[in-house]
Amino acid sequence: MEKRITFLQKLFYGQGCLGQNVVNLAVVTWVIYFFAGGGGRPPLIPIALAGVILGIGRILDIITDPLIGYWSDRSNYKSGRRRPFILWGAPLLAISFFLLWVPPSVEESWLNVIWLFVFINFFFVMLTVTAVPYRSVVPDIAPHSRERISVSAWMAVFGTVGVMIASIGSGPVIENFGYPTMGAILGLVVLISFWLSLLGVKEQPRSEADLATALSLKESVIHTLKNRHFLAFATAIISFQVGFQVFMIVLPFFVTVILKETEAQVALYQGAFIVIMVAALPLWSSIGNRIGKRRGQLLALLLVAVFYPLYFFIGTLPVVPANIQALIYFAILAIPISGLYVFPNALVGDIADYDELKTNKRREAMYYAGFGFMEKAAWAISAFLVSIIFPVFGFTADNTLGIRLVGPIVGVISILGFIGFRYYNLPDTIQGKTLEEVDNV
Repeated sequence: MEKRITFLQKLFYGQGCLGQNVVNLAVVTWVIYFFAGGGGRPPLIPIALAGVILGIGRILDIITDPLIGYWSDRSNYKSGRRRPFILWGAPLLAISFFLLWVPPSVEESWLNVIWLFVFINFFFVMLTVTAVPYRSVVPDIAPHSRERISVSAWMAVFGTVGVMIASIGSGPVIENFGYPTMGAILGLVVLISFWLSLLGVKEQPRSEADLATALSLKESVIHTLKNRHFLAFATAIISFQVGFQVFMIVLPFFVTVILKETEAQVALYQGAFIVIMVAALPLWSSIGNRIGKRRGQLLALLLVAVFYPLYFFIGTLPVVPANIQALIYFAILAIPISGLYVFPNALVGDIADYDELKTNKRREAMYYAGFGFMEKAAWAISAFLVSIIFPVFGFTADNTLGIRLVGPIVGVISILGFIGFRYYNLPDTIQGKTLEEVDNV
């Protein structure tokens, strides 16, 4: 009888997303604000240059993401294909995160430009080294659709808790103790979280016969890019992540400029947003089990595209105070975004199962590497978009148009993701089916 994943395994494994999201959200929310001199501090580098650095830096991920995915898929360590990457990658990820917040100069300087370029790339490489093998365990420990949704939901729960820790905790820590202290504390959180996740990762070394017949790196990349379901998934993920990360990058500016509140109060709005996200996770798990992962993802994408443009009007209603309008809006938007954190890890597992039918190889890490690259590429695109929107349309108390335009812009981007994902049509269960049965769905 096939052994199923235990509840404790789900908990230990799922909480690895806590650490991943802690540092990821902190970088998304604060790095441009920090280097651009938000909060009235002197800028460390020009805001437009920060966006360019982050955009150019993603070129490195074109190389590192597939390399790490291929390396993990091909590895044959005694402790497994994925565990060594998590064990040794986590401390380096924590160190790279801390170093982002200790640039060499407190004034605008080319040294700071070099520092940001070097250490934002160090951070993203180590995030790949750790997170891609971690996420690649999903198809192995959860082979069935309901289990896969359940594991993915627990990842989303803990990932959202990580977002909550970063959002509620980072602002007050920054305001009272500074950015380096925030970097040290959250760096420790990511280290502990990933090491605890190893208690839920159970795997066996690969056979020599399997290794001998593995695809080459070139063949592996080509097969990945030819997978039409993966390309449809990529369209949806990039559009969602670009929209959401633009939203998060702009949030400190929105709170301090439009709502005229402090940096510490950014946590209030992020906290309200995240509480609703967590509360909505069981709803989306139930929706996924009822109508399937594909339809659940499409529904969430459509709702996000509808709600984003309303961001433009926050604070314009004459009766309701602007801060109340903001809290209501964030609570509504959080519901569909919650769904977009439940389904993706499970969907990538299905895509990897489909790939096995076509190639007769298990290549989960290559697909999760592609997933990770999309998230980081979206982050760079979002930073680049903000670096264009803000200087052109304004982001100060005298001219808030650039901040407000974020809503309609990411709404249009989200519609493109919804359209692209309509071409994904894999069934909820791949294992046990033939290639013909899957393709004829």
